[in-house]
Amino acid sequence: MKAKVMKKEAEKAIKKAVKKVGKATAPKVKQLKKAVAKAAEPKVKDLKKAAGKISDQAEKQYQKAKKQARKVIKEGLEASAKQLNKAAKAM
Repeated sequence: MKAKVMKKEAEKAIKKAVKKVGKATAPKVKQLKKAVAKAAEPKVKDLKKAAGKISDQAEKQYQKAKKQARKVIKEGLEASAKQLNKAAKAM
């Protein structure tokens, strides 16, 4: 019986100690979180800029490819039209 009571008291003491340690370290943890966020901020800005540049380049390449595709289609249609005109004249 005494062992159970001692075990409960020990558990209570451990819980209290854990709470005290948690309360004591909370300000330091907050401080460290802020420091990490502040240190990472320039890198995040750089990454956002790089992503924006890559996005712009991709958009330019897409527009260029679209323009070339239109040109190829137009040339193909014009060639087909010329052949049809020749065929119609030959008839």
